[in-house]
Amino acid sequence: MICVIENKNFSLKDVKQTSFISSWDPNEVADFHETIGNKKTPLVKLPGLAKRLGIGSLLLKDESHRFGLNAFKALGASYAMYRQIEKNPKIKTFCTATDGNHGRAVAWMARKLGRKALVYMPQRTVADRVKAIEQEGADVFVIDEAYDTAVKMASTRVDEANKKSGNHFWSLIQDTAWDGYEEVPLDIMKGYWTQIHEITKQIGKEKIDVLFLQTGVGSWAASIIGYIMKEWQNPPVCISVEPHSANCLFESIKTGNRVSVENNRTTTMAGLNCGSVSTLAWNILKNGLVGSISISDKLSEKAMMTLASPVSGDPVIISGESGASGLGALIGLCKTHEFNNFKEKICLNKRSSVLVINTEGDTDRSNYERVMNDNIENNF
Repeated sequence: MICVIENKNFSLKDVKQTSFISSWDPNEVADFHETIGNKKTPLVKLPGLAKRLGIGSLLLKDESHRFGLNAFKALGASYAMYRQIEKNPKIKTFCTATDGNHGRAVAWMARKLGRKALVYMPQRTVADRVKAIEQEGADVFVIDEAYDTAVKMASTRVDEANKKSGNHFWSLIQDTAWDGYEEVPLDIMKGYWTQIHEITKQIGKEKIDVLFLQTGVGSWAASIIGYIMKEWQNPPVCISVEPHSANCLFESIKTGNRVSVENNRTTTMAGLNCGSVSTLAWNILKNGLVGSISISDKLSEKAMMTLASPVSGDPVIISGESGASGLGALIGLCKTHEFNNFKEKICLNKRSSVLVINTEGDTDRSNYERVMNDNIENNF
């Protein structure tokens, strides 16, 4: 249910030398989000689950409350779109590709800005996620291809529309970067800083030893690590989490080079179902991660059920498949003896303080109900 690999290229010194985050100001980003109604999401303690897992303490940042959208993605999309309008007020249409939460965030912000949104979604996208984006006023196109192809189609659509009009009335809002497309992904990464800025204030003087970060294209995880390396005196051990079927970062860490993953397998962790790591994210993740983990869907579902039916005394938390994956990796790691050497290296033990982030709520309501009714064995 879990695969673990240690990052041989781990180097905090190299991460701290990453130039594009050095001038970023988290207060400026947080101030912008306040202007569009952002409210701080809760950081909750799970002492019962921590005891069951054999660790010192467990903290969870619950993003299912963010902007009423059930996910953190609007932090990045809203800031990037605001910056695009600042630079070019003539923009009429925003276009993106998404597995769900990012697309809804783009559609939501486009509506607030009085602009149009076009959203491409990959094959087997669930109806709940399509409907949520359409309800924000966007036009949605579900294609018979994977996520990476949807990104290419969105990019092509923007290029063709701008060439046809002779003006830059269209803007691509994608959270993955490639050669020649970095400005918007950088602003999205910058927008994510509000989340870790909140966490920093919420934990106060409490030290975090281990942080699990789920990764799709990796932009969010890289953003979080970048902030920590810049702002925290005592950075935690950071570990990435992906589904087995879309573990492009895991394979990249394994080989030491950025690689893509292509297969016919699927995952319910739709927000992490990506075949390639963002070039910008890779610049941070290749040195900033101590290790990388890939997990099965069943382990993510176990974490969902654990949060929904918590250990006595812990609060109930609604978490989606991608949102629960960080906790799923922690559960899998704590409850196996196969990776004891890795656990010793990261000091995951009865004194450890661990942070996980619930990046989404029940954004796929049908699957959430299926998981809750499946009676997955939850004794660990």
